[in-house]
Amino acid sequence: MYDIKKLVGLENELRRTIRAEFVEFFAAYDYTKDSKAVVARSVSALDDAEAMHYGTGLYVIMSDYQIEANKCGLVVDGLKAIYRGHCYTVKGRLKSHLFNDHYRSNLPEKGVRYDVCMKLDDNNGINICDAPYKDYQWRVVVHKMKGSSKMMREQAELAFDEVFGRPLGSREGQGR
Repeated sequence: MYDIKKLVGLENELRRTIRAEFVEFFAAYDYTKDSKAVVARSVSALDDAEAMHYGTGLYVIMSDYQIEANKCGLVVDGLKAIYRGHCYTVKGRLKSHLFNDHYRSNLPEKGVRYDVCMKLDDNNGINICDAPYKDYQWRVVVHKMKGSSKMMREQAELAFDEVFGRPLGSREGQGR
């Protein structure tokens, strides 16, 4: 007979091990350089989002918007991580965060309606092509994670927060 308590313990240990691997990675990674697995791109228009990585990954949205209020410690070229998340299809998820009105009004019949998006100014998702957001710089860093499980990507999020602090727009447990 299987022992659920033992299996839960094994699962929790696996989570801790995976998170520790990501903590080590984030603490050492040089975000001023792209690599095969991690790429950064400026985003100011919908076409920029369309050119982003389609597949599975962890993504970090960076901006100089509300930089003083944002306690996250990851800053690259004057832009601070304002949100981090993960998804099976990163490109669509990024559009839901940064071009929310367009994303919602152009959702395919079988598309995923993301109801929880980056929270800034009491908005659930924003439109960086509109005021006040259009006056700021936006960049997305994508950690490509083909073949990863949801649990792995969730541990990557937790590890990111452990290393850099939770970004301003990432508000799990707050109105979710």
